[in-house]
Amino acid sequence: MRCLLMIGALFFLATRSALGAENLVENPSAEEAAASGAPKGWGRYVGAGGVRLAQATDEQHSGESAACLELNRWYTPPDKQDSPENRSASGALILAENDGYRAGGALPCVAGARYAFSFWYKGTIPSAKVIATGWPSQDAGSEERITIPVRAAALRPGDQWQQSAGSLRIPAGVARFVVLILASGHESKGFRLGRLCVDDARLEAKQFPDGQLRGVWWGFVKAEEADAGRREIDESLDKLGAAGLNSLLVSTSSLYIAALDRPELRQDQPQAAWDAFGEILGAAKKRDMQVHAWFSPWVYKNASRAVELRDHPEWAAVDSAGKPDARGLCFIRPEVRQFELDLLARLVDRYPDLAGIHIEEPGFNWGADYCYCEHCQALCREWFGIEICNDPEAARPTLHNLAAFMSSDFFARLQEMVLARRPGMWLSANGSGGANPDWYIGRDWTTWARRGYLDFYVPQLYTKSVDVFRQRGLATKSCLGDCGLVTGMAASWSGIYPERQDPQVIKAEIAAARELGAQGFVVFHRDHLYDEHLAAIREAVEAGGE
Repeated sequence: MRCLLMIGALFFLATRSALGAENLVENPSAEEAAASGAPKGWGRYVGAGGVRLAQATDEQHSGESAACLELNRWYTPPDKQDSPENRSASGALILAENDGYRAGGALPCVAGARYAFSFWYKGTIPSAKVIATGWPSQDAGSEERITIPVRAAALRPGDQWQQSAGSLRIPAGVARFVVLILASGHESKGFRLGRLCVDDARLEAKQFPDGQLRGVWWGFVKAEEADAGRREIDESLDKLGAAGLNSLLVSTSSLYIAALDRPELRQDQPQAAWDAFGEILGAAKKRDMQVHAWFSPWVYKNASRAVELRDHPEWAAVDSAGKPDARGLCFIRPEVRQFELDLLARLVDRYPDLAGIHIEEPGFNWGADYCYCEHCQALCREWFGIEICNDPEAARPTLHNLAAFMSSDFFARLQEMVLARRPGMWLSANGSGGANPDWYIGRDWTTWARRGYLDFYVPQLYTKSVDVFRQRGLATKSCLGDCGLVTGMAASWSGIYPERQDPQVIKAEIAAARELGAQGFVVFHRDHLYDEHLAAIREAVEAGGE
């Protein structure tokens, strides 16, 4: 069935986090200059040659100025001839008042914290890149520098402004850090002196209320009228908040998103007329709770809750017998992936208080080997030289790899979109737990985790056994690399419904998740929770804070 969500930034159960959601760049558009002429709040790293940092009033992406790094002189080793093969230059803009060598002026941080950054740039140098440096203390020197891995594309400056965005995770042993935009190279390898202008820089910590996530899946508002719906929202959030939960994973259908702009769809999605999702966000904000949009891009696309197959019946996934699926899309089609990305981009742009996007069980999970539509037939014919309908059994490995590849393409572009629009937003997914048995249906979560597409992953650890829960949680964690683990547990699920989980098992699973070093937990789902479950969750939360 479905699952859970969410995660904390650092500790599993902790006091209020010191991490802020505000922009950590003091003077992000370089509007204010220091006495030296450099932008206040920015720093300069000098590695080799002449390097100058200044406020540029002749270039700006917004406002009246930008930060400008000028590489104006080559460095040649004293014992070498002054020739192109021996000339180099290296310098960086730093998003803090720091020199890149010592910890002075670097930003405080905690190991395990995640940060996102974005900025606009242009220039005459041929290339640059984003790096990060850390130190173990505020007094640490250059010999104690620690390299922090950064996920960001290389910069190719030109005469037009471009945006760069990326993320990083603070490794163990780092208490201070900085982000540097580094320009470095040798003349003999094509590098040239010039300048790099940067504007509208953002650096922000990704955080949860209280520094951790205690979440629940919520299927959406049932009431269709606004007044009744608002009462339902308030009553539900008060009850969940009293149980110690601080995050909501709210089911968000494509039909609802489309109905926000298409009145003709509101007969089937009446909550869009008064924007129930926006009301949830507002009510949650008042209670210091976060909301993540839980969205399925591939499945649950029946016409009662989705718009795709209403508007584009040709997008239906097709099984090997030639039967179109009334619930799932062919995600191999690029126009389908783009449609889903555009829907999510509208959510991100519409709701500035949205904390994250959580992708529901991605993949073809109806038990059939998809997809055999005309598009997939033509693609496999062109790319692999095979007719997949002639021998579906032989075509199966090809289709499995296509599903995994295309889902990874979607996650890569989803991360790119989120970073560009809202770098501090969380991106996550749910699915199987353990040793990743279902990559072949497109649910290749180990790849997404290890490539850094996900901030955290939520395995559906639905079981009555706390020992099994713990074992599967450990197996999942071993596959995630730097991606965070948030454990999912259930009050009921398809294997036991309508039976309910023993509340004391949920309490014990929350304790086991803490022992695993998980960054939070999410319970499936709101409509299955009895008062006894909420009381057990409250007890587990309070026990974790002791």
